[in-house]
Amino acid sequence: MKITRRSFLGGVSGLAAGLAPAAESFAAAAGEMPMRRLGRTGVQVPIIGFGLAPLGSGRTSSAEADTIVRGAIDMGVTYLDVSPDYGDAEAKLKSPLQGTRERVFLVTKVNPSAPDAAGVQRQIEASLKRMGVERLDAVHVHNLGDFQMDMVLGPNGTLAGLKEARRRGLIRFIGTSGHMRPPRFATAIATGDIDLTMNALNFADRHNYDFEGLVLPVAQKHGTAVVAMKVLGGAKNWQYDGHTPATLADYHARAIRYSLGLPGVCTAVIGFGSLDEVRQAAAVACAYRPLSADERADLLRDGEKLAQARGLYYGPVSG
Repeated sequence: MKITRRSFLGGVSGLAAGLAPAAESFAAAAGEMPMRRLGRTGVQVPIIGFGLAPLGSGRTSSAEADTIVRGAIDMGVTYLDVSPDYGDAEAKLKSPLQGTRERVFLVTKVNPSAPDAAGVQRQIEASLKRMGVERLDAVHVHNLGDFQMDMVLGPNGTLAGLKEARRRGLIRFIGTSGHMRPPRFATAIATGDIDLTMNALNFADRHNYDFEGLVLPVAQKHGTAVVAMKVLGGAKNWQYDGHTPATLADYHARAIRYSLGLPGVCTAVIGFGSLDEVRQAAAVACAYRPLSADERADLLRDGEKLAQARGLYYGPVSG
C-alpha cells in the first residue's frame, strides 16, 4: 500500500487536533515535514527519524517492513537509523531502499565485536551487502560505552577504520551512539572527528545520565550534530518487537517536543513498529512548537520521579 501525501495529511489532521493550540498553526505546518540542518554536515534532515530496531524482530515480516518503511518515506520521514544488531532489520531494508535510496539519509552502526580498523571496515561492507547499497550516509560507533576507548581512539582503532571507510567512499559521515557513560562521548567529540552523535535525550533520563549537560555543549563547540534517541524512553523491558509500547508512551507528544527543543538537536529518532506509529509522530512533527516554560517545568517534575523509578536503566554513567 502506497501512502500518498493526500492520504497522509488526511490521516494526521485528526491526530493533530489534540496536538496544536489552534487549527491554523497545524495547517501552516502540515504541508511538509519540518527539516533541520544536521550540524556541520550541512545536510537537511527531517526532525523525526525512523529507528528500525522494532522491525528487526521476527514479528514483522519483510513485506510488512517494506510497507511501513516506504510509507514513512512518503510521509517525509527519510532519516533511517538501523544496525546489524537489530535482528534482520538491515536485510529488511533492502527492498524498500530500491527506488528510494536517493531520498533517504541512511545510517547504520559498527559494534565492538570487531573494533579495530580492519574489523570496522568488514562490518560496514557486510552492512552494505545486506542492504543492497553502495554507500552509507553515516555510521555510528554503536553504544560507545561498550567499547574500550583506547581502541576507539588508537592509530589502528575504530575511528581510524571509519576514516578509511570514508576515504574509500563507503560512508560520508562518522558518528557515535549510545545511552550510557556520557563522558566518553565528550572525549570522542573533542577529537574533532565526530560529525554527529546520537544519545538518550528525554525528560526522564536527563536526571540520571545528563547527556544534555555533559555532551551537548561539547557537540555545539565542534559543530557536531545531535540526534536524540530514546525520546520515548525505549521499549518496555527492552522488547523491541514492533508491538511492545515505549516506557514514556503516555507522554508521547510532550516527550517528542521536549527532545526537539534541546540545543543542537537536529532530529529525534523513534522506533516505529507500524504505520500508525509513524503517522502519530509525524503529526507531532508537523504541529511542532516548543514547550512553554510551564509545560517544561511540569514535565521535568514528572521526569524526576520517573528517573528515580527507572534508576540506571541503560547502564553505568561513568567508567
